[in-house]
Amino acid sequence: MGFRRSALITGLGGALVLASLPATASATTWRYLTIKGLSRAGKVPWITAQIYDPAAQKSWPVMGRDNAVAKLPDKRTYEIYATLARAEPNEAPENTVVLTTFKLSKGHDKVTLSAKSGKPIDVSVGDSSVQGRIRVHVRHGAMDFTTDDVPGRLYAVPVKRSGVTFSQGSTWTGSGVLYRLGTSYSGGVPAGVTQHVTKADLASVKVTYRSFGDGMKVNPRCRGAIWGGDDEMWLDAPATVTEYVQPGAACKRELWYESSSHPLFGNVTVGTRTYAKGEALAETWNAAVFAPAAPGGYRTGDTLHYAPANLLSDGPGNWGFDQFTIANVKLRTGTKTLGLDAYEPDVTLGKKTAAYRLDVTATRDGAEATLSDRVQVSWVFKSARTSKKTALPLTTVRFAPRGLDDRNAAAPGSTTEIPVRVVTNPGATAHAVTTLKVEASTDGAKTWQTLPVANGVASVVNPAQAGYVALRATVVDNAGNQVTETISRAYRVTG
Repeated sequence: MGFRRSALITGLGGALVLASLPATASATTWRYLTIKGLSRAGKVPWITAQIYDPAAQKSWPVMGRDNAVAKLPDKRTYEIYATLARAEPNEAPENTVVLTTFKLSKGHDKVTLSAKSGKPIDVSVGDSSVQGRIRVHVRHGAMDFTTDDVPGRLYAVPVKRSGVTFSQGSTWTGSGVLYRLGTSYSGGVPAGVTQHVTKADLASVKVTYRSFGDGMKVNPRCRGAIWGGDDEMWLDAPATVTEYVQPGAACKRELWYESSSHPLFGNVTVGTRTYAKGEALAETWNAAVFAPAAPGGYRTGDTLHYAPANLLSDGPGNWGFDQFTIANVKLRTGTKTLGLDAYEPDVTLGKKTAAYRLDVTATRDGAEATLSDRVQVSWVFKSARTSKKTALPLTTVRFAPRGLDDRNAAAPGSTTEIPVRVVTNPGATAHAVTTLKVEASTDGAKTWQTLPVANGVASVVNPAQAGYVALRATVVDNAGNQVTETISRAYRVTG
């Protein structure tokens, strides 16, 4: 594998030059390209650009106040993706996206980019209570050039270019309201982008974001081909927001969270979704119990692979992780401990069928007053050499307590019903459960009480004083596979 090193050089007129240099010596003759610009008003703008070599799929970022100078290898045709920003005194700021190609032929060439023919990116939602931000993406191969600004200040110069896609995504926020819109075009930059909608044109999703730690803030996001990217809408949790979403557009929903009172930073995510026009849905995120959503793990030949992922997924099954979580993994067979851990997820096993025990512990680092501060899973299973990639015969237990409030708390002295569901590793054969034992602890896991389970629902009589309830489940199936799952601070009890 080759490595690159970067050089930052001050160029002419205060411009910045950023070039990627090869780690090994070569006979490359370096050439320079000076990019100048004109705003739509014919004045000198601030230039931010990426110079892209589509053949090598490499790019060079450059910027400058009156010009930008790039140091490039070889005589060849480059694509230039640029934003020309006007920010003169007493003038309204604006950004214009410009795309062109340029064949570098001399030792030092020059090109001028003009925003004069820029067309407005005109987007609105018909709701005066919200404020919007638009993000533009121009993509070709490995290039993804982005520009963002508020509505009314973004323009793009039309150009036809095979293989280039242009998309805009906008996010509009207000008190308890969030709009997500977007459009996409192929074959270059279109001659004007217009999108005007009202609530009736969209799908609506009423989303409740619960809290599971003190001082929590949450940031709902949506990722996909047309969306505006990362949305900086941070809310104090718990919170309820009505989202109005572009119908038919694929959206990978994410929820980032952080805390100001203790180490807590991570995200919860769900698979890609689409919504239909006029559809009205309701969702809940960050609902207890936070525990493994799916086991994961597989074997190929004599190699077992297991990585501790999604150990803190929420009750509805949205997969999650916490960047301040410490994961400990141990694999044993008999009295022998095998070399498997969180950082080396592969280990070679014996060829014959053997019984294994896989223990995983996830601990939130210093996360006082946080739910699921410690999650432990212990699997016992048999495995033998496989002829192809085969999912390990592992299961997890999902708990979904009913009646908790938006801080994932039950009232003191109340009874909480907890539906219990056994989830098989995707791709593995599901076996009939022969034993299901569910227990609860209200004294910090010092003592445990077996819970009655009827029709897949366990019942907990909550203590009369404030505190936490821990949960533990043991499952055995008719193939002899076993899992014991323990969740410290599964939910709160508070008045």
